[in-house]
Amino acid sequence: MRELDLLGRALSSGGAALARAARLSVSGGQIVGAIPEARAYLVFGEAQAHALGRSLPAAVLHQAQIVLADEPAQVLSRADAKRRLWSALRSVRRVLASTGS
Repeated sequence: MRELDLLGRALSSGGAALARAARLSVSGGQIVGAIPEARAYLVFGEAQAHALGRSLPAAVLHQAQIVLADEPAQVLSRADAKRRLWSALRSVRRVLASTGS
């Protein structure tokens, strides 16, 4: 539960565009549900990154920026993971700002 709270607060701190962003879940190495097309995807951990890469059409994958952050449990316990999350959020905000999203 602390992990979800952390993610919610982190995304909200990135402004309205990030706060309203779709959330996807991974189960058994696969994305659960439909994946919205986006200019940037913020993924938490390599398992999510691999699942997203396997699920996105090649054309979407080629145009989108995939920004990797540490898994939420690591962000809660490690200062370097927190710094990487804030850096990842800045990267996603820049992409959204450059596309007018």
